[in-house]
Amino acid sequence: MTAKQEPLKLMVTIAERHQGAVLADFYTNQGVFWHYQCCGFGTASSDLLDVLGFGSPERDILLSLGTSSCITRLLYDLNTELRAQVEAKGIVFDILLTGINQLVASVFYENKGEIPEDTAKGEIAMTGYGGSHSLILVAVNQGHTDDVMDTAKKAGARGGTILKARWLGTEESKHFFGFTLQNEKEVVIIVVPAQNRNLIMEEINKAHGISSEAQGMICSVGIDQVVRLT
Repeated sequence: MTAKQEPLKLMVTIAERHQGAVLADFYTNQGVFWHYQCCGFGTASSDLLDVLGFGSPERDILLSLGTSSCITRLLYDLNTELRAQVEAKGIVFDILLTGINQLVASVFYENKGEIPEDTAKGEIAMTGYGGSHSLILVAVNQGHTDDVMDTAKKAGARGGTILKARWLGTEESKHFFGFTLQNEKEVVIIVVPAQNRNLIMEEINKAHGISSEAQGMICSVGIDQVVRLT
């Protein structure tokens, strides 16, 4: 992304089961419109669940993309004037992206006249990050995760984790640049050394990017520390 372009953020919401779609609609009305929903299962004890206000260990995990200013404002409003309007219980946090498909990034800038000139090349827009590792997230149509992991491993990745997901974005954001996004998705999560991030993302984007059959949305976030458990 060029200097004039605003950074993008990933907003993560962990809420009670069946609240993901409700929150996605709420966020969309506040200007954050690009969402993937995954299912999770909390590990807290029943006593702690009672303290936190969760009625069940089952979780909806919502991954939302937006501009930094929009998500920052939404988080502020969720903690102030919008708090009373949200009945779901959970936690919301944001992370700055360190890379994303140029074609996907252009969706967030099209209303600001900031679409990159080289969007058609399908490249990855990168920002600087000094951490030792990065977390790469690749959302693809179901049935393409094995191919994505094969490509990632050839580029230097050691392995990954797959989450089942569903597209919860608006109909308008579902159709762009002549592509129609499928609803059923899988998200591949890969932790890689920072020096390998660019190559792995570029290779995945070339083979499985948004204009391919896999319709891959690829982004990355910085990781400060990594500890391997043995």
